[in-house]
Amino acid sequence: MKNFLACILLGLIAILQTTAYASTDLDYHFDIKPKVMHVTLNYRPVLRDSTVFQYGNEYYGGMKDLLKGLINIQSSVTFKVDSAKSQLTFYHPQNTPIQMQYDIIDTHTPKQKVRGEMFRPIITDNYFFSLSHSLFLNPQLDEKLQASMMMSVTLEKKPTFPMYFSFAPTLTAGKTVTIKFSEGMNALVTGASDLRIVKRKLAGIQNYVVLRINQKNPYNLKRFMDYFDKFLPAMTDFWGNLNGTYYSLIASPFLDIKYHNISGTAFNSGFHVKYSGDTILANEEVVTTISHEIMHRYIGAGYVSMGENNQWFDEGFTDYTTWYLLAKAGIFSEQKLAKMVKDTYQQLSANPVKNTANEDILKHFWENHNYEKIPYHRGALFAAYLNKRITEQSKGTKSYQDFLRSLKALAEQKKQLLTIEDFIKVASNYIPKAEIEASIQQYIIKGEMIEEERVW
Repeated sequence: MKNFLACILLGLIAILQTTAYASTDLDYHFDIKPKVMHVTLNYRPVLRDSTVFQYGNEYYGGMKDLLKGLINIQSSVTFKVDSAKSQLTFYHPQNTPIQMQYDIIDTHTPKQKVRGEMFRPIITDNYFFSLSHSLFLNPQLDEKLQASMMMSVTLEKKPTFPMYFSFAPTLTAGKTVTIKFSEGMNALVTGASDLRIVKRKLAGIQNYVVLRINQKNPYNLKRFMDYFDKFLPAMTDFWGNLNGTYYSLIASPFLDIKYHNISGTAFNSGFHVKYSGDTILANEEVVTTISHEIMHRYIGAGYVSMGENNQWFDEGFTDYTTWYLLAKAGIFSEQKLAKMVKDTYQQLSANPVKNTANEDILKHFWENHNYEKIPYHRGALFAAYLNKRITEQSKGTKSYQDFLRSLKALAEQKKQLLTIEDFIKVASNYIPKAEIEASIQQYIIKGEMIEEERVW
């Protein structure tokens, strides 16, 4: 009788587990502990027989050994691991649902420098940090299939310190959130014993400011919120209505980096920065970098983007627009804006690879800072040129702001990434089409140096 009841109970549990993730393709369960994160994944295959999962993202650089941080891998089906490609292949009969389990541990080291702290998972006794690519297994499917996939995330138990999930700011222990797979794969999770989360609503959007605040740096909260209250209203005024329901602003100190002021990266509906020392807004470089990352909520992300092959727009125009708005907000002076443009011109002029064609930049991007800086500098100078020419051509009746708003409107209408042809189409409403076509070909595609008098 006991065995019969036990079988019934196990059957009911199996039914409940299957029902729990029947509506999602990937059902994740997190158990976050000091030094390790336990993950259980229930997967409902969308392909027959087998699925290849990618762990990590080599595009970030230095990620080829990332799979070392994925340990204790188990599965209800046969699988194989390809360490060289950071891939796992699971063999499932037809479309049979399967379960996988794995642990994530901290593999970052000081010798990996900034990349190790920016892009690898960090899981210590009192700090947790991971971008999505090192949390979730990414099934290698075509774009249409991925676009239709849904995932759920459940936080099994209360962690030992406060946590913040950028894809679900209100997620707490025992709760489940269901989101699009694409939202989950462009997100961040962090936590710390000294984590502080402040909510601030602006233009109908709930902003979550996530900082590490302790007894040594209590001044950081006021400094950051004072900056926030100046820059974000200026950005909203410039771009118009915000999209979405919430936004995440996350900042924390580097653990081992003393020689680099700040680095940042954007994710879906948010950004994060890591900085050296105890003071978050220590100098103009830090303020500029943080502002640049916030600017990505409008440009260089979502639809107002030209993709990774046109970083002159995604990063360069973000740079110039950031400087422009810092001056408009009164955080920087107009003289400072002019100096930043001139300094950028001098830096690009001195770059030994400054004439690299646009199509070749990504091939060499991670080799050194010379290639990495080209799209930032080239795009910022092109934005400055466009600002100057729009004002001249319209005799002050149209502006750089008008142009970017028009570009944003087109991107939202298309619901696709912008193309160079889109850029030319919109810009030709402000300056002659022949001029903008020739300028893009000369200064962006071919990579020739723009003349000084064209940017200031």
